[in-house]
Amino acid sequence: MKHVSAALAVAALLVFGACAAPPATAPAPDRPGCITAFDPATDYFPVKAELAHARNVTLTYERSYQVLTVRQPFPGAAPESYVLLKCGAPKPQLPSQLAAAPVVETPVRSLYSESTTQLPMIVEIGALDVLTGVAAPDFVSGAEVRAKIAAGGVAAFAPDAQINTEAVVTAEPDVLLSQGADNPAFPALRGAGIPVIGWAEYLEASPLGQAEWIKIMGALTGHEVDAARVFDGIEQRYTGTAAKAAAVPPAPVLIGSLFQGTWSVPTGGGTAGVLFRDAGATWSERDNPIVGSVPKDFETVFATDGSAPTWLTDGPLPTRAAAVAADPRYADLTAVRTGTIWTRDKLKGPTGGNDVFERGVTHPDEILADIVAVLHPELMPGHQFVYYQQASG
Repeated sequence: MKHVSAALAVAALLVFGACAAPPATAPAPDRPGCITAFDPATDYFPVKAELAHARNVTLTYERSYQVLTVRQPFPGAAPESYVLLKCGAPKPQLPSQLAAAPVVETPVRSLYSESTTQLPMIVEIGALDVLTGVAAPDFVSGAEVRAKIAAGGVAAFAPDAQINTEAVVTAEPDVLLSQGADNPAFPALRGAGIPVIGWAEYLEASPLGQAEWIKIMGALTGHEVDAARVFDGIEQRYTGTAAKAAAVPPAPVLIGSLFQGTWSVPTGGGTAGVLFRDAGATWSERDNPIVGSVPKDFETVFATDGSAPTWLTDGPLPTRAAAVAADPRYADLTAVRTGTIWTRDKLKGPTGGNDVFERGVTHPDEILADIVAVLHPELMPGHQFVYYQQASG
């Protein structure tokens, strides 16, 4: 695999850095959304995104560019900033703290997506035309993106979980959005001039915080108005459903399942915990403020949550018999003996991708409505389930 020479990359940077002050005007790119006659006194962002729930990302504005900062691009990482420069504007004189920040011309014309969570955001704001690459098509569930893949409009750049660096460099996308993890291919991509943005909405501590990253997608693609409109609808539906659940006593619930001998019980301070609390659920770690989950063995979970009449499992347990076959101890759970088991795998793509991990990140309103309909069916008459389905038998 060929890589861009580090010496050439350094030389290019030295030449670029040796240039005089940027010109007062720049050639107007022949594409929609670009500045045609640059005026340094004009504010080219009359619509500005405001983030009310997201905490792992900020977006600030200057006249011709935005500064996107991801506080933690992946767990334990230092903050990273990116300059989103309106196309047609000259490169600005940046403050020293942004001297090394990648510059991304917006609206982007081509975008490579490493995480399927980004895809519904792209679709819902009407920016599907900019999607030109996905990591692994088989994990994609959404019909619109799958249709574009089938038509040959989207490249697979990491089908075996390894980024094909040479293919990405050859394709020259305007930006690559990561899946919130570091990758040994990133330095080579950045050295070749491919901006890589650390996309880490999953490190948010609330469902609406995750969904609000749709506004970042709007900033990248020039669909700020569409992103705000879509998110406003999500927020209104979510808060409306949560208000219904808050008006009734919380219902006991068993959450999760065993994996390799450990049962990870969500805490009330993490994204999943906030979702269950807002749905009117109560469980052993509801009042634990830490973000994440608490690992427990079966006996501990059985003692604290085993009597709950409803089990919201994260495993593929289509029947009670399947649950008992997975672990005979499940037979002693109240939900298995006399209650109900619900799984979150109703909406799956044709190649096995689970849409709760794709569309569900953008639509916590739909997940919340499903859970409220399970725990408090009287509040959601006639509800049509999107992600959850009841195990049979």
